[in-house]
Amino acid sequence: MRDSKPRAVAIVGLGAILPDALNTDAFWQNIINKRYSITEVPPERWNPADYYHPDHDAPDKTYSKIGGWVRGFEFDWKKYKIPPKVAAAMDQGQQWAVTVADMALSDYGYPNRSLDTERTAVILGTAMGGELHYLTSLRIFFPEFAHALESVDEFEKLPAGIRRTILEKWHEVMVEAIPPITEDTMPGELPNITSGRVANILNLRGPSFITDAACAASFAAVSAAIEMLTEHQVDAVITGGVDRNMGASTFVKFCKIGALSATGSRPFADGADGFVMGEGAGAFLLKRLEDAERDGDKIYAVIRGVGGASDGKGKGITAPNPIGQQHAIRRAWENANLDPATASLIEAHGTSTRVGDVVEIESLNTIFGNGPKAHSMALGSVKSNIGHLKAGAGAAGLLKTTLALHHRILPPTLNAEHPNPNINFGHTPFYLNTETREWAKTNGTPRRAGVSAYGFGGTNFHLVMEEYIPGALTEKGKTYTGVSIPERGKGTSEIPAPVRGMIALGAATPQELKNKLDAVAAQVEGGWTPGIQAPELETLRASERLFIDFGSREELLSRLHTAQKGMGFDTDSAWKAFQAQGIFRGRGAKKGKLA
Repeated sequence: MRDSKPRAVAIVGLGAILPDALNTDAFWQNIINKRYSITEVPPERWNPADYYHPDHDAPDKTYSKIGGWVRGFEFDWKKYKIPPKVAAAMDQGQQWAVTVADMALSDYGYPNRSLDTERTAVILGTAMGGELHYLTSLRIFFPEFAHALESVDEFEKLPAGIRRTILEKWHEVMVEAIPPITEDTMPGELPNITSGRVANILNLRGPSFITDAACAASFAAVSAAIEMLTEHQVDAVITGGVDRNMGASTFVKFCKIGALSATGSRPFADGADGFVMGEGAGAFLLKRLEDAERDGDKIYAVIRGVGGASDGKGKGITAPNPIGQQHAIRRAWENANLDPATASLIEAHGTSTRVGDVVEIESLNTIFGNGPKAHSMALGSVKSNIGHLKAGAGAAGLLKTTLALHHRILPPTLNAEHPNPNINFGHTPFYLNTETREWAKTNGTPRRAGVSAYGFGGTNFHLVMEEYIPGALTEKGKTYTGVSIPERGKGTSEIPAPVRGMIALGAATPQELKNKLDAVAAQVEGGWTPGIQAPELETLRASERLFIDFGSREELLSRLHTAQKGMGFDTDSAWKAFQAQGIFRGRGAKKGKLA
């Protein structure tokens, strides 16, 4: 198996602008103090009298007027030496992205600490963009509204001069309230320029691009960032997500599919009736773990693995599908080479929807439900505090989990005193953690967490997180562990660390496996002795597998010859006799267990 340690990624800088929190410290204090940051729409955003109606069927109206709102933010355009007209044309989402990226760099210690800006990338998740483009579109389409008014019979009966004056005055009032369209308008509004804006202002010359995977956009960005780091394409990445789309039109459209709640956010709890929208941005400066340790960086937490999947064909494009979620979770833990049973915190997607919460627990239990005892994993969702940040949702969940690992605190989830009656938590390892608690280690295992983000349209991501223990993953001579995660109900297969030597062979057919065995035997007969190393991931996933434990070349040669004799047997019972001799054969994910 490929060792996962060189793929471990360190989080070395943080930045955030979130509801009731204009920095990461304020956010963490809100989390541990159980602050609920969901309120009615501020009057400066939009007027509920114009857009709200409690009747869910009222045309072109929203039945919800609550959300998680960022208040008190002022963009420091002078600090970034941006002309005021350019800053005014920037959507606030871009302003947030620049600010949180700068926060993450400052938290890292830049510019006082060394950072190769030539090899620092910017990869951010975002989706619909902000609300500025709605306003400028109104300005452009004024003639359409004017023509509609001119077609009204009562308007046509007015004298021509009166009609002309009404249209002129109407146009004057509209353009005074809407920003002018200039050469700065389009770059200020386009969501796909967000990462480029950050790279431009902060002078970062690595690749810069956005990812749009709906509500999983932030984790799509993190996934791309990890890939670039582990492939050594860059040395540092600013990643995360931003969402600043809380306009009346977004409320109306989400209400028309019945997605929003009019009452509040209560993931996995009784009374969950839809999600509450939120807004904000979160940024993370990532480096390879070995580089961060070498450079003496402050390390908040470690990302051990990431997995992604799509739902494929299902009930509908907006309906959650447990299969896609399970694939993402399973792949993340396999890529991390860790057993899901070692997790003690799950930061769920947890949107507080009737169907979504139940499906998510089903998916989680499929992966985590084999082995761990009941009530052994804390479960929560940051959406209970600040709402659903859509494209920024993953960034908020990742920030909460990062700080939880850093402070060794199990953070509370809100409004969950009465669990969802459609979820039988007694048949799962999960419990809704409703209080701030010390995060104790279990059996000496590092504190670990799983974090999920699922996107509208069927895209799913999951991250495996771990507390930072200096040297634990980068020292030479550490043991290796391979884990294969099977389907629910088929048991687990864990391959312990080899304390001596081990030959691991994988093949698609028994004949191919025998050919590989014969080839290895010939090499050993010629004087070759393999070193101690972990099996390749492809070997563990092969249809036919053979493992031989040995302490010397002579013992290995003897066991190879024994295995060659045993290749004529094709039943599990026949191979059990060889286990006492350190020879183990298996098929697929549920066999090949080392005893």
